[in-house]
Amino acid sequence: MSPRKEEQNKQIREERREQLLRTALKVFAKKGLSATKINDIATEAGSSYGLVYHYLGTKEEIFTKLVEMALEGSVKVVEMAARQDVSPYEQLKWLTETILKGLADHGAYYYLIIIQAFTSEAVPVEVKRMVSCTSPTAMESLIPIIKAGQQAGQIIQENPVMLAVAYFAMIQGIAMHQVQNRTIQPILHTDLLLRMFRA
Repeated sequence: MSPRKEEQNKQIREERREQLLRTALKVFAKKGLSATKINDIATEAGSSYGLVYHYLGTKEEIFTKLVEMALEGSVKVVEMAARQDVSPYEQLKWLTETILKGLADHGAYYYLIIIQAFTSEAVPVEVKRMVSCTSPTAMESLIPIIKAGQQAGQIIQENPVMLAVAYFAMIQGIAMHQVQNRTIQPILHTDLLLRMFRA
């Protein structure tokens, strides 16, 4: 087989794997780990049990991979916001706009997966380890932005940890609302969401 053909086949396999992961994300977010079966993912994807298992493994392995992706994504976006060459409030605004755009796609499902990772007793041990090691990082990355915004007089003078908790609780609530309400809804305006933080 020529290198070009092998590269094309590799790309096709990777695209198929990504499509199956997106489908699994949606199914897990709606049904939870315990209620989800590989056949549910296969049916939703228009695929076979064997193909899903071949590409992704067991349902526990799939769920673990999705939690890993969700945690890494949440940490990465906050770190990217902190690197924006703008004022702290504008960093928070950039973060919120980026998250809201992501929620309109599959992002809402990732937030529901993270909630399950924290709350479900059925999650694999590896998932429990990941959330205990990784989960504080997004919060820890947001707190310095809030503190800098307070020092600049842009963000209200409240406990920065509590503000970070409120921020992520608000985002999770919006994600849940997005999944529960299947009709197309306009994206909430960033300034409205950030009004409670503005000094």
